[in-house]
Amino acid sequence: MQKKPKKIAVIGLGTFGSSLANELIDQNAEVVAIDIKQELVNNISSKVYNAICFDCTNEKQLKGYGIGNLDLAIVAIGENFGNTVIITKILKDLGVTVYSRASNDREEIILNAVGADKVYRPEHEQGITEARAITYSGVKEYVRLRSGMDLIVAEPGKAQIGKMIRDLSIRRTYGVNIAFFGKMKENGEYDYRIPNPEDVLNEGDLLWLIGSNKDIRRYRER
Repeated sequence: MQKKPKKIAVIGLGTFGSSLANELIDQNAEVVAIDIKQELVNNISSKVYNAICFDCTNEKQLKGYGIGNLDLAIVAIGENFGNTVIITKILKDLGVTVYSRASNDREEIILNAVGADKVYRPEHEQGITEARAITYSGVKEYVRLRSGMDLIVAEPGKAQIGKMIRDLSIRRTYGVNIAFFGKMKENGEYDYRIPNPEDVLNEGDLLWLIGSNKDIRRYRER
């Protein structure tokens, strides 16, 4: 039986909100996109389940548009924290699961106090991601996961070239798992697959490595 799509409201359609809405659409969610600016609503209206222009600090309008009946509401407003707090509180009073956006520690504390189920810190997270991508030499991509876990996409080090994956002892030595392997073919394209212990690493190959931030850092500093 096919799983019913989640119905999610995204309130605030700036850079963060619109990118979040587009990703949710790709994940088969039914997105209701909301902003007080008609232009931003128009920009996304053809992609989402519904797009509405109204002031979400108006509790009657929130109820009238049925936002209180959705599975989740994401308050993605960036420029007016006061409105974020008001909207979060109204939605929680309506019994909605709410994820809200904060810019700093103080805002996060306030949103948690009014009942936000989850608080986003996009600028903070992006800063950490960029810093680690810069400091992890040889890393092609870096993704910060939950619970202190990281994922990096990296080329093999010089000492690993010509060796089989089973001989590297990456998991035993560093506590890091090879989740995926990209084998470079002669034409420069990649054959992506689950790693085989007998795969031999060559220059240009790619390794998807998952581990704690501490273990990933230790592996990169080996």
